[in-house]
Amino acid sequence: MPTEALADVNPSSVAQGQRGIAIERFSEITARTPRSSDAEAAFMASKLHLLRTHPVEPKDLGRRVELSARFRTRMMAAEALPPVAPTRPVPGGVGYGAFYKDAFKTAFQTGTSISWKIVCSTPPGGNVSDWLYLTATNRSSLGVEAFVSYHGQNETTFNVFDWARPGDEWQTHILFADLGEYLSTEASHGEDFQILQVMNTTLESSPGAWSNQVHLWNFPQSRWDLVYQFDYAADLAKQTTGWVGSWGPIVETFQDAYSGTSPMGALDASVATRDAGGTWSNWDPLLDTQSDIRTDNKGFVLSFLDPNFTWVVTS
Repeated sequence: MPTEALADVNPSSVAQGQRGIAIERFSEITARTPRSSDAEAAFMASKLHLLRTHPVEPKDLGRRVELSARFRTRMMAAEALPPVAPTRPVPGGVGYGAFYKDAFKTAFQTGTSISWKIVCSTPPGGNVSDWLYLTATNRSSLGVEAFVSYHGQNETTFNVFDWARPGDEWQTHILFADLGEYLSTEASHGEDFQILQVMNTTLESSPGAWSNQVHLWNFPQSRWDLVYQFDYAADLAKQTTGWVGSWGPIVETFQDAYSGTSPMGALDASVATRDAGGTWSNWDPLLDTQSDIRTDNKGFVLSFLDPNFTWVVTS
């Protein structure tokens, strides 16, 4: 169910001041933290694979081929993908996770938000030797992915990828060593898990103007900290058209098979919706009436599932 941190807060009240401001700090840490161009290219190659294998959208296979070609052209123009297939294939996929149903994916007017506790064991354990992402979108097509990235056993980071900034999507890159106050432990189903709690919001700030915002829950201060914001021109049609924004919390994979991994997943994934008048709904758990579970048989085994807002997998 919705977490205590969400009980008396909606994305609008957080934006109006019930928060800390950590954007400058996160920008400074990002500027001095080395980034991997290979990791970023792999992320985009995996998104191309996700489009080609999407369980719902687009339904027309010819349209899917067209969109895949268009997406690849966009990424090549931004130098996010190599002009030819990489020598080492990127077997992207979904180890486990939720995809929004068609009707729910577009069921907002002036804003949409997701908050979830990312179960992010460190190190990931098992045979993880490549990249592995714990990510989600908030349904908006021009929103962000605020996610945990593993690279083998030795590098775990928090990242923000902004779909509203073509060619400049990579915005935040923070090592877990710099996230002390944002990491905690929470019990679920009789087990303790390391968590990072994220609120990922896209909202209309004025007619024709939208804002992407990412907050992290600061456990010692008991508050949401704004760690990223980007304002841009858009309309509702652009926010609700296309396949981007169609996945909730997922484990995004880059190996053919996983074994021995530590727990990963989502606790208390909750969604809020802003109507045409600018009023936010209550926080509600992400249910199986709003989303479907996808698994690509990469070796992950379900430990438990409260459909579909809380789940943990291992391998």
